[in-house]
Amino acid sequence: MEILVCIIIILGLLLFAGVSLGDVLLIVVGLVGVLVVLVGLFFTVCLVFIAMSKRKSAVFVEMNEEGRYPAAVYDIDGELVRNVFPCEMVMKKRLYVPEKKIHVLHCQKLKRAIDGNALSTMIVGALIFIPASVYVVIRFVEFFSVGLVI
Repeated sequence: MEILVCIIIILGLLLFAGVSLGDVLLIVVGLVGVLVVLVGLFFTVCLVFIAMSKRKSAVFVEMNEEGRYPAAVYDIDGELVRNVFPCEMVMKKRLYVPEKKIHVLHCQKLKRAIDGNALSTMIVGALIFIPASVYVVIRFVEFFSVGLVI
């Protein structure tokens, strides 16, 4: 919420300083485009993590509150491995059942697990944001190539 207020104040200051509304909108569209490309890159990296992972049997142990976000911890072959994404808060009791054996993807290089929720998030995010970021890059190239050619 604070970020939104800061953005509104900055846009207001730009308009007050004499920057045209069209230029302000162009800046906003450019920032949104950059954010879409960054999210697309994030999900591309997630697909690399999936490719580097091996399917293993795991048992849910606990919710780990340490770090920046709470995440599920799984026992994989005697090793406690934290999930790569934050835990789901909505259906927490149904998704994370203690001592239930499930299959996860284990990325040994990251020492992280990818459970079903994280896997579905990665796949859906990749299907949405990778094509969107390609589209944004193509549009940016078209916009700047037309603007530069006289």
